[in-house]
Amino acid sequence: MNTHIKKFNRFACCALLLILTACSDYLDKEPFDTITPDKVWQDPKVINAVLVNLYDKMYLEHFDNWYREEWRLMNSATMSDEAQASFQKDPLFDNPNATYTYENGLFGEKFKSRWYPGIRNCNDFLAQLEDASLDEAEKKALNAEVRFIRAWHYFSLAKRYGGIPLISESQEYDPNNPESLQIPRNKEVEVYDFIVNECWEIAGDLPLNRDASGKYRVDRSTALALCSRAALYAGTIARYGTVQLDGTVGIPSSEAQRFFQKAYDASKEIISSGKFALYNNKPDDKAQNYCEIFTKTTNGDNGEYIFQKQFSVSGSIGHSWDKRNAPFSFRAGGWGCGVAPTLEMIETYEYTDGTSGKLVIENPDGTPKRFENPLDLFEGKDPRLFGSVYLPGSPCKGSFVEIRRGLITPSGEKIESTQQPDAGETYVYNGVIYNVSGKDAGSDTGDQSKTGFYQKKFWDETLQDVNMSKSETPWVVFRLAEMYLNLAEAAIELGGKDDEALETVNKIRERAGIKSLESIDIQKVRQERKIELAFEGHRFWDMKRWRIAHLDVSQGGLNNIRGSALYPWLNLEDGKYTFETSSRTPKQVRIFLERNYYTKIDDEDMKANPKLIQNPGYTN
Repeated sequence: MNTHIKKFNRFACCALLLILTACSDYLDKEPFDTITPDKVWQDPKVINAVLVNLYDKMYLEHFDNWYREEWRLMNSATMSDEAQASFQKDPLFDNPNATYTYENGLFGEKFKSRWYPGIRNCNDFLAQLEDASLDEAEKKALNAEVRFIRAWHYFSLAKRYGGIPLISESQEYDPNNPESLQIPRNKEVEVYDFIVNECWEIAGDLPLNRDASGKYRVDRSTALALCSRAALYAGTIARYGTVQLDGTVGIPSSEAQRFFQKAYDASKEIISSGKFALYNNKPDDKAQNYCEIFTKTTNGDNGEYIFQKQFSVSGSIGHSWDKRNAPFSFRAGGWGCGVAPTLEMIETYEYTDGTSGKLVIENPDGTPKRFENPLDLFEGKDPRLFGSVYLPGSPCKGSFVEIRRGLITPSGEKIESTQQPDAGETYVYNGVIYNVSGKDAGSDTGDQSKTGFYQKKFWDETLQDVNMSKSETPWVVFRLAEMYLNLAEAAIELGGKDDEALETVNKIRERAGIKSLESIDIQKVRQERKIELAFEGHRFWDMKRWRIAHLDVSQGGLNNIRGSALYPWLNLEDGKYTFETSSRTPKQVRIFLERNYYTKIDDEDMKANPKLIQNPGYTN
């Protein structure tokens, strides 16, 4: 662990304001760099300002949290089977003849710079809070709030590294005994027990509801939601993982049931509270209804979000999701095109009658089916698809997304696009000039989507200034639909609760506008989770905790995945579209090794703390 010295840094609170409140006078006090620790704990307003800083250190993996340089477009969606990245600059998303092995440090960062400073600050806060000039009820509530933040830090660590050093009290640096700060790793089960027990204990000390000034702060439901998620992770790791390094990583299978029970109980309490409801303001337009949950227009006020991160351009807290992910012709110059859903993901979405989601692009006799509008191919699909993905022909900002591989002449000759849409690649037929590709994608070169799809979820069609740090759509951390799915998964894993799991999943499907299931099993629950929570940062971690990521792509894993594409062709003879699929997109084949279930601890951290042991499969 890095050296600990109690001190208070200058807080850039103005830039963090909307994490907690919209009140303009929330931090109306003397400059923070002149406030000493003794003055901090005598002023409730300044104590709350310190709390703002603790919230800001929470690593929420939101819109702008890319792994390594942002242009690599490596996030949990593009690293799972949901999507690939469009840009052609990074080795992972270029050179189809090469192989990419998942990196040892993927989504990890140095303990001493990313993770433990936040934990240390929480421990300091809790220690100082005991003597603060506050009444006991307020102290109790603040104590619970900061313990939640600390539990979040430990959950972020545990899902990456397994067992890590648990430090729950403030540390003092002793120059005569610096080794006292070097703490060995706890067992993984101990870390998850700490997270789950903390959340369960503090839930009763947190308010059930907050007024407008505390709208985005942790409350009772937030603590239960983290309890639900962390316990579910622990239960599946116990059931499907392997214990190694004497329990430093892995959880004994004997612990699975009690963790599943805790996930079930926490989910049940949130659902039964009646505080939240599945968003259903447009029941007659299921696709738009689902889309609106994640829009700036709704802005998180959908009755479904349990905890969210808000953004404000006026407060210098904007993000860049819209700029980085706009379909090609909507990107306002540069960037855009970031996350491209794969054909495999598109075909995961069933049809509304509950049948398989595989696209039908051929007639029974093997000839290509012809469509007046490319969007017609997707008729009858799960409405959540239209709310989550821009498909060929999807409406967008008063126009539409135009994607085509090229043109087919009446003689059958294919004029294939070889450049990105703005390159002026044209073909003349009967005196009419055609752009060979659509205005949004077509070829394997350039930065446009190579799969034929763009991510729609979270994209703000109302935004006029599509530029960096100009987006304000909130990021969802917990929402009610996840709690339904957590409950259903825990119920199946516990056994004897299939009827409840079926009922819970069918509530999700009913809201979505898709046929209810008649029976339930763990695979159906996982399928529903993949669709309902698509592109929200769950899939990659779900594949890891279920221990399926190392399987071949044909078995539902990440090994040998490249990401297939759908190619629309415009037939010049009748102006109709036909389709082909391709598994040969210009991307590397990926290899996920079993050691990748745990992230390698950074070498600098290993050297700084000799008591740490490295995760299995890695060398120090």
